[in-house]
Amino acid sequence: MNNPISRIMRFEVVLILALVLSYFLFQDSLAFLTHIIIYAILALSYSFIYGQAGIASMGHATLYGVASYAVAILASHQLNDPLLGLLIGAAAGAVTAWLTAWLFITTTRLTLAMLTIAVAQVFLEIANKAVWLTGGDDGFTDYEVKPLFGMFEFDMFGHTSFWYAAVILVVVYIVMERIVQSDFGLVARAIKADAGRLETLGGNARPHLMKVYCLSGAVAGIAGAINAQTAAVVSLDSLGFMVSINVLIMVVLGGTHRLYGAIVGATVFLGIQHFASNINPHHWLFVIGALLLIVMTVMPRGLIGFARRWRSAG
Repeated sequence: MNNPISRIMRFEVVLILALVLSYFLFQDSLAFLTHIIIYAILALSYSFIYGQAGIASMGHATLYGVASYAVAILASHQLNDPLLGLLIGAAAGAVTAWLTAWLFITTTRLTLAMLTIAVAQVFLEIANKAVWLTGGDDGFTDYEVKPLFGMFEFDMFGHTSFWYAAVILVVVYIVMERIVQSDFGLVARAIKADAGRLETLGGNARPHLMKVYCLSGAVAGIAGAINAQTAAVVSLDSLGFMVSINVLIMVVLGGTHRLYGAIVGATVFLGIQHFASNINPHHWLFVIGALLLIVMTVMPRGLIGFARRWRSAG
């Protein structure tokens, strides 16, 4: 059997095994592994809008950062149950997506990119100026998160954080893959391929793209919620332009045609960033840039596209 559903199920098994092995092999790096998982969830949300619907946003950090702040601020007012925080993050991300999408959702790619950058900068500046609410440059730290299920504390060693984030990653991936394979995902890909043709057939691209973007916002918000809960601090960096750029690189690096390419891209990008920055903290971006150039010129379908082509050739 070699159909899309079987490939998805195979990756789910590989993902679970990889997470379990990572936990036992890298006990001293659980915080870093949790960081990778959070970015993998964020990259999944971006792959959904970019790879499936062709929405080339350059301000995806807005959805992530607003959710992080929302979870942290409400946690400081005793709304600090982890699972409730996930719902708050998802809602904050989806609402932010809905409030901003009408500005750019059906614009051309260059206009879309510029508008999403502008929107992201507005939110960043609001967070920077609202020191009384966000902590400004100092970040927001005045909150605590309850133990998961009342039993598992978010300890400094990162055991609870890792498993908490890992389970959410698996669930998010399974749900999003099912959505991609559904009629909803098929329409999104049709809009990306030729929105004009869809309109002539009686379809309406704008409301569907709004739904796609809001769903992506909810997933980005979940990533933001986990970030706030496990890091115990939310800074302006969560709304920064580099978050959006890094997520875009992760998705392109892994491959935009398959959703799991986002997970592969996030893992490879952050892994290389970690090791290269340890070797040379001043020039590690050279390694990332060189890798991206190689991928864009030699492997335009990303690492997973190259792997599939190599396996077929063999």
